[in-house]
Amino acid sequence: MEAFLKALYSRSHRVTEVLAIGAFGLLTLELAWSVRLALVSTYAWILMALSAIVGYALADLVSGIVHWLADRYGSEDTPFLGANYIRPFREHHTDPMAITRHGFIETNGSNCIISTPFMALALICGPDDPSALSAFFFGGTLTFSLAIFATNQFHKWAHMERAPWLARTLMRLSLILSPAHHGVHHNKPFDRNYCITVGMWNPLLSRWRLFERAESGLAAVTGARPCEEATNES
Repeated sequence: MEAFLKALYSRSHRVTEVLAIGAFGLLTLELAWSVRLALVSTYAWILMALSAIVGYALADLVSGIVHWLADRYGSEDTPFLGANYIRPFREHHTDPMAITRHGFIETNGSNCIISTPFMALALICGPDDPSALSAFFFGGTLTFSLAIFATNQFHKWAHMERAPWLARTLMRLSLILSPAHHGVHHNKPFDRNYCITVGMWNPLLSRWRLFERAESGLAAVTGARPCEEATNES
């Protein structure tokens, strides 16, 4: 019975991933149209370009926070998050090349499940008049959402023996995660370079030891401590 329930849950998650990818595509088009309508002046174009940079940088930071939490806290048995979000990160440490064998849906579906509610909320609550503010808001939301969607794909490319030509070009330009940069995360003590969209925040986070301080703060306030199994990489 337990095996049946696990299989059913896995199947339902795959269906949810497919639906989420479809919804992500539709919401992306809607956000892009909102950006198009908001580009009513040169100032709006400038703010949209600025928001794209902010959105991309924010996505990289969020990828690091999520990666750190999934690596260090909870377990595969954690309700909802364990099987589909924590487990892949933990397995990735025991088999770093497993991600290169994942198909498009498995690689990107879970991120779409998380992203689509945020995108829908932004469309509902965002400015409804064409303006420079709208260009900044929707431009940043669109870039952030696209970057979050692409994060696992970038991560996958960083582990491939030979990534596609376009990916290698973007890596050389330091626009997406590179194998050399991400490799630091897979070396002892396995607690560095959590950001996996491009990794721009990793030097600062390591220099200021922000994740270590966050762990100390969580332990002091809640008593929660990192799960040691998350750092045991073979």
